[in-house]
Amino acid sequence: MESFNGSLASYRLQMVMPPLFTGAGVDGTLRVERGAVRRCFQVKDGFLVGESSNDPREHLAQVLVNLRILDAPRAAAAFEAAEGAGVPYGTFLVQRCFVELPRLIEAMEHKAREAMFDCYAWESGEVEFTPGLPAIGRAVGLKLPLSTLHRDAVSRLREWAVFRDIFPRQDVTFRVFREFAVETFSEEEDVLLDLASAGATLGEMLANTREGPLFAARWVLHLYRRGALAPQRPKGPKLGESAELAELLNLVKRFLESGKYDHAVALAAQVLERGPVPEAHALYREAEVRLTLALSDELFALDGRLVFEPIPRPTPPDLTADDLYLYSKLRGSRSIRQALRTAAMGELAASRSVHRLMASGLIHVASLPGSERAGTPRRTSTDPFGTPVVGVGT
Repeated sequence: MESFNGSLASYRLQMVMPPLFTGAGVDGTLRVERGAVRRCFQVKDGFLVGESSNDPREHLAQVLVNLRILDAPRAAAAFEAAEGAGVPYGTFLVQRCFVELPRLIEAMEHKAREAMFDCYAWESGEVEFTPGLPAIGRAVGLKLPLSTLHRDAVSRLREWAVFRDIFPRQDVTFRVFREFAVETFSEEEDVLLDLASAGATLGEMLANTREGPLFAARWVLHLYRRGALAPQRPKGPKLGESAELAELLNLVKRFLESGKYDHAVALAAQVLERGPVPEAHALYREAEVRLTLALSDELFALDGRLVFEPIPRPTPPDLTADDLYLYSKLRGSRSIRQALRTAAMGELAASRSVHRLMASGLIHVASLPGSERAGTPRRTSTDPFGTPVVGVGT
């Protein structure tokens, strides 16, 4: 593939990316720049093998904190020590046993995925492809399939389209009904409710999150569907839709009565895409609670018994970026309940994601809680550039 330079106004990343993984033997650096933010993605043979960004919010230390792999003081102290020693930050973390290699790779891949997904939404700026890769020293690398990244990025664009159809204006403010948020255990949701109570606009709420606007948008949408947030200037149903809405709401009720809670949740959410409907909010809450209980009770009973297998490289194509995000959240949380109730995708989607992770073999249940599997040697140290160093234990 030859060098390329253009404007994102004419060549969105959704158009630029497919030739990078459909063509044979393509390697080079894709630079995407908008305003003060510049990101570089290194691709080789259909894989993303490196990523860098000048945005401080995307520093590896911050990502490790967001995923609860390291706490903020240790992440900052390790960064200062790595700078003083002249050693790459990731290499230093593994060599000094701050972070195990698989967990470091999880964070790096999460960082790279979210950076690329964000670029797909850019409608202005510059995009440039330069063939050939620079010499890479001894550093922990990436290997993410570009086809899978493209699939998830397009899915994110559709998700944003639904969100913006419900909330077309960034300057909208909200009324807050905390009685419908009493079951929230998410610190991020509490922050959003406080911001809304103080009169913050939707744009300000989306900007006030550690993990990016999409994650905040998911929490806002979840709070809206439960009826905890209501737009001050709501977009209501169109003229002539009342009869159709009544029919849809009756169908939601029939789904609830027959135990088809997943159908009830999906249909109530579709009704709420047209505007705030009090009965739809109530039905959504009821269906969500029933379905979540059905899905998560079994999972909550597995606390302390989950065993996490290393994520193979490349990552399994049937798992989404959200599945891999939840995998990291589960490993960094005190309990399954905490991970599911603080996941940006919502507890319901997170429960389904756990089942997918278990079906893929990345998570399985230990036969005896707290015990090591028979015959598995204990890891004593890790070489960041090779295979784990394993000892027989004592």
